[in-house]
Amino acid sequence: MVNLVRAVQNFSRTNSTATTQAARATGSARRFVPGVAALVLTLLSLPPASRAATLPGGFGETLIANGLSAPTAMAFAPDGRLFVCQQGGQLRVIKNGVLLPTPFLSLAVDSQGERGLLGITFDLDFFANGYVYVYYTVNASPRHNRVSRFTAAGDSAVAGSETVILELDNLSGATNHNGGAMHFGRDGKLYVAVGENATPSNAQTLLNLLGKILRVNADGTIPADNPFYSTASGNNRAIWALGLRNPFTFAFQPETGRMFINDVGQSTYEEINDGIAGANYGWPNSEGPTSNAAHLGPLHWYGRGPVETGGCAITGGAFYNPATSQFPSDYVGSYFFADFCSGWIRRLDPANGNVVSGFASSISSPVDLKIGPDGSLYYLARGSGAVFKIQYTATVAPVVSAHPANQIVAEGQPATFSVTATGTAPLSYQWQRDGTNIAGANASSYTTPPTVAADTGARFRCVVSNSSGNATSNEATLTVTTPQPPPDAPQLLTEENSTRAIALDSVTWFRDPFPLSTPFNFSADGRTRVMLFAVNLKLLPGETSSAVSAEAIDSQQKVFPLGVEAVATYPGFDWLTYVVVRLSDELNGGGDVQLRIKVRGVSSNSVAIKLRGTTIGAP
Repeated sequence: MVNLVRAVQNFSRTNSTATTQAARATGSARRFVPGVAALVLTLLSLPPASRAATLPGGFGETLIANGLSAPTAMAFAPDGRLFVCQQGGQLRVIKNGVLLPTPFLSLAVDSQGERGLLGITFDLDFFANGYVYVYYTVNASPRHNRVSRFTAAGDSAVAGSETVILELDNLSGATNHNGGAMHFGRDGKLYVAVGENATPSNAQTLLNLLGKILRVNADGTIPADNPFYSTASGNNRAIWALGLRNPFTFAFQPETGRMFINDVGQSTYEEINDGIAGANYGWPNSEGPTSNAAHLGPLHWYGRGPVETGGCAITGGAFYNPATSQFPSDYVGSYFFADFCSGWIRRLDPANGNVVSGFASSISSPVDLKIGPDGSLYYLARGSGAVFKIQYTATVAPVVSAHPANQIVAEGQPATFSVTATGTAPLSYQWQRDGTNIAGANASSYTTPPTVAADTGARFRCVVSNSSGNATSNEATLTVTTPQPPPDAPQLLTEENSTRAIALDSVTWFRDPFPLSTPFNFSADGRTRVMLFAVNLKLLPGETSSAVSAEAIDSQQKVFPLGVEAVATYPGFDWLTYVVVRLSDELNGGGDVQLRIKVRGVSSNSVAIKLRGTTIGAP
């Protein structure tokens, strides 16, 4: 088989080069060589390969299902079932690891060359509506590709439920370069990859949908924010990016929505392109890296060469960002891609486009890659008509990824500490207090009994272990606060015991009590001040008069902030504190004014100050 693969590659290079030279001589674009397709079809008809894939240490593969006829694409349904497209028009279902005997759907398709049932995806609201989308070649004249939607009823499509979402352009006599991949983006739109039908000029025109990435709403209508909506017309407004030869597969990174487009080259390079709205990837005027400012060059490309170093048709494509990672942590974020002819899978660093490493080889014609809900990498081997799962089989020691945090709680309340760790399951947890195991504390979080003041300063950590080792988290410290009784409220002294009591002032203190009927000026600036006397008012060490505030409330319940200028113990009376308050200029006219002070958030009683009808600030 390997020799035949090499024959296909050598034939492709030789004839493509000859065609390219002829095209250059005549000034025309490069043309498809039909003989290559014939050899590829011969390759695909070979019996299944007997040898297993070659994988990195610690990885193994499992056969999920075989007996598939010319598979082309696969996708996981939101409920975990794996759907596989067969080129002849049958959509198969693998459920609980078993290939169901009855197809979910059987379509009449044109399966010549690279035509047939080529793509599948699921509605974002699949659990509610059961919608399944497929891409296939209509077996009627004129031949063309179509995107349709079917409704699922269990493991079968509802009879008569087909709804045509998008009819693509009529095809030429060439049966190759159809594309077919489909995915919903994070924006809720359906993205469709379409090949240029072996007519390179199709890729550069806005007059048809061939050689493009399309973007439509789930019902097939066209979003008005598409990049060519105002310059194209009709269905061509669905064009989202152009300049592609045969984008057989593409993928979205789940967390970011970043798109990678895998474009199969002609005679020079296979490409991985960043999917950008409105981008022109240059085909047929460029293939691989380009200096043309009007074209967006690939993030990564590789040449066509020997099986060990090159390839001839990029396929697959999957970002490793599963909800639950089954691979070691350094694989998370990688982009896996495959080559159909060379039978390998590689992984790419999306940050810079460098190939991190070869990953798998000796695979029988891989056409699609997907990350399963279990975090394993699944590949569809067309040459053997089978689906395989690659999983990490070695045991990974735990690594703490989120350490417990310090906790502050009130006395009598419990405290909860949590830890997060990665590693091969099952993971065991043992919480410790001050280095000593806590009996029964064997979960990823630990809640203490009700705390007491003596618990302050206790240190908690967790030891996570499995059969390969253990990891100890950082320590977290517990602080227990003791509720303080509220301080006694300061009490302003008055000449009578009532809420409308008249405040004592300095004159009252040294003379017989009498109502404060006129303002007093206590300084040369002519501003009106009142000296109040209070008990239960002591400044703490380091506190100043700024710890005390004052306010007045007039008969209209309007509040006036007052300035506190002095707070001190009265000489000879350590239980008595005087407060000098500067009245506000806004307190004009006669009437009663309620005045109170506040210390560390605690208010005093309110006292009345009787003012005569005059301006407070008047000298």
